[in-house]
Amino acid sequence: MKISGAALIVSGFLLAGCSTAPKPDEAPRPPDVKPVPEDACGAQTVGSLVGETLTDELQAQIADRSRAADIRVLEPGKSYTMDYRAERLDIKVDDQRMITDISCG
Repeated sequence: MKISGAALIVSGFLLAGCSTAPKPDEAPRPPDVKPVPEDACGAQTVGSLVGETLTDELQAQIADRSRAADIRVLEPGKSYTMDYRAERLDIKVDDQRMITDISCG
């Protein structure tokens, strides 16, 4: 009796489907994460500047007052990463550089 190669392959797949998977190891413990203060970027401190036109001088004042670790100006039509960093201050501006929102991010 002659068995074709295709029959051997199909029977191999059928037998593989009947096998049991090995038991997975226990998942590792997640790393300890330090809690981040609610307003780590200082957005509440400079939130009253929404509606102002963002200039280099005003951005320097915002950096000084907020004490944010990093400041990112979000302009319309540009691409930005979506990663969240609690210590980073995001300043959203419109086409005329008017501040429309200030938040941590």
